[in-house]
Amino acid sequence: MKFFHVFFTKKAILLFIPLLLFWLILSPALTVETIIIGFVICWGVVLFSKDIIFSEDETSLYSLRGLKNFFMFLITLVVEIIKANIDVAKIVLSPSLPITPCFVKIPNTVKKDTNKVLLANAITLTPGTLTVDLTEEGYVIHALTKEAGDAIKGSALEEAIIKLEGEE
Repeated sequence: MKFFHVFFTKKAILLFIPLLLFWLILSPALTVETIIIGFVICWGVVLFSKDIIFSEDETSLYSLRGLKNFFMFLITLVVEIIKANIDVAKIVLSPSLPITPCFVKIPNTVKKDTNKVLLANAITLTPGTLTVDLTEEGYVIHALTKEAGDAIKGSALEEAIIKLEGEE
């Protein structure tokens, strides 16, 4: 009975509904079969990811403040991606191709493991940078230019993730 109790918690339902809606949006036709398959798959995702998603120290998104901070992080990520796209386009379109590839070590200021990975992936998503390694001490990042590498330290992305952790 405990197996089914996990699915009917508030957090599980808050995860299940968007997953099912996403499934239905991506489905080419709404038939009984696709709805049943989507229901089963989304239920399975919730059950198999419960240990990761519902751990007590990683559930800051389930508060209104956490959700607001997450959307602010997404907006910051989009802005940083656009700025990095413009910078990389300037480099590529420049006749002299002014690149100075380098590795930059950045100390880790983020506490939660999930947010450390989120920051590493966000850095990789921005053009011109790539997270090569993530350790307890920090990140090793390959940057297209020295300036881009130095700009990552204390960046808006890092600050947005620190706010996501609840620090002000």
